[in-house]
Amino acid sequence: MKELLAARRIVPAVEGQLRRYFLGLVAFGFVACWLSAGIVPAMLGVAASAAVVAGPTLLQRKPRAAHRPPRPVRARPLRTDDGLPLVPDEPSLVVELG
Repeated sequence: MKELLAARRIVPAVEGQLRRYFLGLVAFGFVACWLSAGIVPAMLGVAASAAVVAGPTLLQRKPRAAHRPPRPVRARPLRTDDGLPLVPDEPSLVVELG
């Protein structure tokens, strides 16, 4: 069980590292393309890489959540007449202003 929990913590860290490496690679490619071919091909390359990375996520259909009625409120009603005083039992807990 502990191994599974540890593996779940490692996966987001690895994904974050891969994401940073990928962004670094895209930035390097952008600068290299900008220096060699100009800004227009560099911007087209960034747009193409963004479309390749984000395209499948944007095109994936998400299932719609079924409409549910609102949940009933299960809170207890507040009682003002408990008969209990609203002062602490310990004198050291009394806060005096002034």
